[in-house]
Amino acid sequence: ERHGDVLAYEGTITGPDGLSGVIAGVQHTARQHDETQWDRVVNATFSFDGGDSITVHGLIRNGTDPASAQTGDRYVRAVVGGTGQFIGASGQVESVRSDDGSYVHTFTLL
Repeated sequence: ERHGDVLAYEGTITGPDGLSGVIAGVQHTARQHDETQWDRVVNATFSFDGGDSITVHGLIRNGTDPASAQTGDRYVRAVVGGTGQFIGASGQVESVRSDDGSYVHTFTLL
């Protein structure tokens, strides 16, 4: 792990009432916090079927391997905008890692 390392990721998302789409994001390694933890700047967009989207940004801290999140790990990032029904969105998203390696994303929109 080094400063400036990049991890790109994508995945499918599903939600209530048949909501579905994809999440695509990038993590940039920004700072070594201690021997086992790194701070990473995250930019991600949740793109829903039909064209609406929510974009999030924030700093997370996790292990030396950016894909090493453990069950129950929690990350909170700011909602910085959106499109369609989410135009002008603000608030936050909390992402919690599940036992199966997936994440539950809970949005609080203002």
